[in-house]
This record gives sequence, structure tokens and C-alpha cells, in this order.
Amino acid sequence: MSHQLQAKPNHIQVDQVQADSAKTDQSKQIWPAYEAGTTHFTLAERRNAMRVPVIKSAKIVTGGDAGQSVYNCLVLDESPSGVLVDLGAMFNLPEEVSLHMTGGASYKARRCWAVGTKAGLAFTGPQVLSPETVEKLAQLGRMMQAQGLPAAMAALRAQKFFESEDIRRAAESAEAAYHRLETVLLG
Repeated sequence: MSHQLQAKPNHIQVDQVQADSAKTDQSKQIWPAYEAGTTHFTLAERRNAMRVPVIKSAKIVTGGDAGQSVYNCLVLDESPSGVLVDLGAMFNLPEEVSLHMTGGASYKARRCWAVGTKAGLAFTGPQVLSPETVEKLAQLGRMMQAQGLPAAMAALRAQKFFESEDIRRAAESAEAAYHRLETVLLG
């Protein structure tokens, strides 16, 4: 199957020159959320929040404990509400998945669209913390009590705030308040 790209101002149109109907039917079965003629560029215009380009490794987990499948992928961009992933190959990705990013961030997500090896995932809830991450956070809390905020902040930064926006905001707010108090006390 070959495609010809035709550039137009602020618009890209994909014209299919040859189409094998069996392949097209199979493609529709694999990617039911894909609409004919829709490109990555037009899908990007539908987003609720701007995504930031990144390159992070991650795993997509599908199915329950009995029939679990794990797919390695790359996160190409992200926002507070979702990500663009590249699976490297075409898979029949179900609508509901779990996304586990390297570094500890995990989310329940819904596949919004899929084109080729790429898929757009929308988070369906807040970040899910693993039991290991919860224990590390508790250790950092004890460190903060014993060694103070600067030591805990250094450890949080080393962990990249566990890729949690809530943890990062709370920690940076506490650090700013700590420095303001220190400045007032020291004159």
C-alpha cells in the first residue's frame, strides 16, 4: 500500500493511491478508533491540553492477571491528561490499558486512537502508586523528619519526584516556604 502526501497550508491530506481491500478491512479491525483520512496532525488538534515532547521508555500492560500482556513502548509526548506512545509494531491494543513509565509513574488509560505503530492514550484517573513507591515515599518522609527538608528534597529530585506532578508541586512549595522562613529568621 503506498501513500502520497500532499501539503496544503495548515493541512496535510493523505491520498491513498492503491488500497488492498483485505488489508483495509484488517486495519479497521485492528484499529477501530481510527477514522479513514485522519492523520496524527488532525488528531493532535482535538487534544484538551498541550503535550510536551519527551522520549521515555514505558510498558503497556493489557488484560487481567490470568491473560496479561506487556508491550514495551516509547512515550513521545505527554500532558497531564494523556500521552502519545509508539509501540514499534502494530498490535491489537485494547481500549483499556495500564501505562507504566520508567521511573515509577503508572496510569490507567484509555486508547483514544491508534494509527500504525502509534497510539494516543488518555489517563482515566490519577497516577497509581506502586507499593514500592509508597514505601520509598514513606522513607523520604522519615528522612525529612530526621535530616530536614534539604536532604529530602535532594532525594526527591534524584527520584524525579516519582514523575508525580502533585508530589513535585507540594515539595517545591514546601522548599520555597522553607527558604522564605530561613531568610526571615536569618535576616
